[in-house]
Amino acid sequence: MVPKKASYIFFIFIITSVLLRFYSFFPGVIDHDESTYLVIGRELILGKHLYVDVTDTKPVGIFLIFAFFYFVFGYSIFLPRLVVAVMVGFTGWLIHRASFVLAKDRTAAFAAGLIYIFYLSVWSQFGLSPNTEQFFNLTTISAFLFLLKDKRWSFFVAGLLFGLGFIIKYLVLFDFVFLAAFFLIRELNQRKWKLSAIPVLKYILAGVGFALPFFLTNLWFFLGDHFEAFKYITYQLPFKYGRNPDNLKFLVLLLDFLVRFLPVSFMFFYVLISKNRILPKWQVQMFIVWICGIVIAMYLPGKSFDHYTMQLMVPFSLVAGMFFHSGFTGDKYSQLIFGRKYGPALLLAFIVIVQVTGITGIVSEKDRPRQVAAYLREEMSPDDSIYLSNYKQILYYLLHKESPTKYIHPTLLSNPDRARLFGIDGNKEIERIIDSKPTWVVVKNPYPFLLGLIGKDYRAEKSFFQGEVTVYRLQDAP
Repeated sequence: MVPKKASYIFFIFIITSVLLRFYSFFPGVIDHDESTYLVIGRELILGKHLYVDVTDTKPVGIFLIFAFFYFVFGYSIFLPRLVVAVMVGFTGWLIHRASFVLAKDRTAAFAAGLIYIFYLSVWSQFGLSPNTEQFFNLTTISAFLFLLKDKRWSFFVAGLLFGLGFIIKYLVLFDFVFLAAFFLIRELNQRKWKLSAIPVLKYILAGVGFALPFFLTNLWFFLGDHFEAFKYITYQLPFKYGRNPDNLKFLVLLLDFLVRFLPVSFMFFYVLISKNRILPKWQVQMFIVWICGIVIAMYLPGKSFDHYTMQLMVPFSLVAGMFFHSGFTGDKYSQLIFGRKYGPALLLAFIVIVQVTGITGIVSEKDRPRQVAAYLREEMSPDDSIYLSNYKQILYYLLHKESPTKYIHPTLLSNPDRARLFGIDGNKEIERIIDSKPTWVVVKNPYPFLLGLIGKDYRAEKSFFQGEVTVYRLQDAP
């Protein structure tokens, strides 16, 4: 029972996304990367300079987004997550539109959009926390829709949208290159490889659109005073970051993605291998090329982070949605499990189970960072400074305090490999921070190196969670 009006489907997707993710709006921390974005976004609005006063490994886009969130919403964590929930629903709606353009089937399109929303919203960590992938998936599917229009101006807009995604995370380059290459080769084949008949300008415009946001970002830093810091993060650090991929870990990452979302994975592969071809041959080829590009993008950084797999969810949703195409008939067992008669009820039951699990695991459990922040808020004076060492950086945000180091994510100092990415000795930077005598130091035990540094200068004020986290105060602090 798919609504006929696009506006109804739009609101269904938005409401579904918000309701599925509602319980995740309240905890202080779901994923530590979000905390880094919140802290750096705030610092930028307060006048600090990216990559100089505050820094991380990511491109500028994600920090500008969170700076905008802070500018509009202040210290709220709830409202940015609500906006992201709406954005996920909107991305699902765009996937629905792209599916309809490809297949001209309302049921398949509706299923594709819902699958994407379910993909993210039932994943109780990375799918719920605002990650870079959730933002650039929006630009990717938007760009894909403009590629399907197949006009000069639409190719430019597509390139521009891919370019905006690129300055959020560089892996978007592979979506753009592999999809543009596929459309170019397909067009060459259709024109029997007559190069003179190819509208070259269309692809040039796509390239110009893609390069424009990155060019303007470079120009902004070049005209300012901090181009060297930007150049290092942009052009040098990625090559250090992506060394020595572990093939076994990467294979496990892909298998984990397929098994974690097994119903969708089943539908995806069933559509591709079924004798009842719903997808035309060229679309099957396109999706395979697109997914290969994404897999290469995930592999090259050499880091098997689960949230990388979110980039796959856009093409997987588009293909898996075809399982519900009105002209697609599977075997009796697949239809029993995933078909229109029992599938919606089974899927609803699955969602309810996941939501109950999420509520008991995230909402019912007391929010630990907020407990520590509540204690410190009562004890700290306005002029007190704090160093969170290896504990959660969201406390800087919750306490309205500045970080004593530009390396906001604690692993940039505590992890020797990550510290070397920035060409620093993490221990020496920690020593510098302690020498500056912050009023408070929060330590997640065990951390022998830091405990040795604070020595007799600090006293333990309070421990939390059976001694897992300890708050120390400077001995001679007023």
